[in-house]
Amino acid sequence: MTRSEAAAIFARLLADKNGDNISPVAKTKFSDVPAYAWYSGYVKYLNNNGVTYGHSKTIFAPDEQITRAEFTTMAVRFFDVYGDGDAEIMEQFKSFDDVSDGYWAAEYIKAAAKHGWITGYGDGSFRADRQITRAEVVTIVNRLLGREADLDYVSDNLRKLNTFPDVSRRYWAYSDILEAANTHNAILGTEESWYK
Repeated sequence: MTRSEAAAIFARLLADKNGDNISPVAKTKFSDVPAYAWYSGYVKYLNNNGVTYGHSKTIFAPDEQITRAEFTTMAVRFFDVYGDGDAEIMEQFKSFDDVSDGYWAAEYIKAAAKHGWITGYGDGSFRADRQITRAEVVTIVNRLLGREADLDYVSDNLRKLNTFPDVSRRYWAYSDILEAANTHNAILGTEESWYK
């Protein structure tokens, strides 16, 4: 996933909540974000709301693959502005062996882990500088919004839902992918119940 694609995700969610329209053409302070680029409005909107910054004051690097640390940082900043996802601290944080206190995104990674939005790998690492996968993205976004698929509804209506031939039911992010890929109404409680 690129940095511009990540910006589009969070900008759409925030604009939808706030009832804002995002201009498709936007002049930004970043020299590498052309005003007519498909993502210019998203980058400007998030930058104006304090959710995303560039690699420097004038470089955004929109086509660069986003790392796990960069996406996690964007997710925490988004949540700070968005404000009403599942804010309950789950206190399941344990430090990651490969994220030192001096790492530039350490506090964001720690905050996301405390909320239960991210977990590391089985070996105790977080791999902050590794490119994030699409499955990891939908999992983090669902967790920070307090969303999860209604697997009973999924089982009963699988033929009506958007599914993907390369995502089996045994895949670790199967339910998160279905949650993100299918438009639905839901009742939120201890578990999410879908209805159409």
